[in-house]
Amino acid sequence: MKNLTDNMRKLKKGELKTIKGGIVPLGCNSWDPRKRCCRSWDSEHSSNPTCEDAPPPFA
Repeated sequence: MKNLTDNMRKLKKGELKTIKGGIVPLGCNSWDPRKRCCRSWDSEHSSNPTCEDAPPPFA
């Protein structure tokens, strides 16, 4: 069982950056961690929204 102080410890900057990036959604081929959006999706998830500055998908 984890110690309660482990949950209350101060996070290091490197750990915090990892947490801020978010979890990459299933089917995302190109994740933008700063904007927390997907730039391109695989064929099964191609109808999902992309980042505003992402190139248009191939037809």
